[in-house]
Amino acid sequence: MEQAELLETLEQLPVAKQAEVLDFARFLVERARKDSVAPKTLRESSLAQWINQPLNVKDFQPLTREEANAR
Repeated sequence: MEQAELLETLEQLPVAKQAEVLDFARFLVERARKDSVAPKTLRESSLAQWINQPLNVKDFQPLTREEANAR
């Protein structure tokens, strides 16, 4: 499809539909960009990073088994 044909077709649509087409085109570009990025290994995943470096919350005290069961 040539750009001129695409523009001619878009101009025939109402403005709201043109916005939908633009939004969809941006979605396709983003998806294509993500598909071109090499997939991470499990070791590089965010889950593995979280396991290796868990979030530390200052002054956090986990509930005891009894406290958790009481709730």
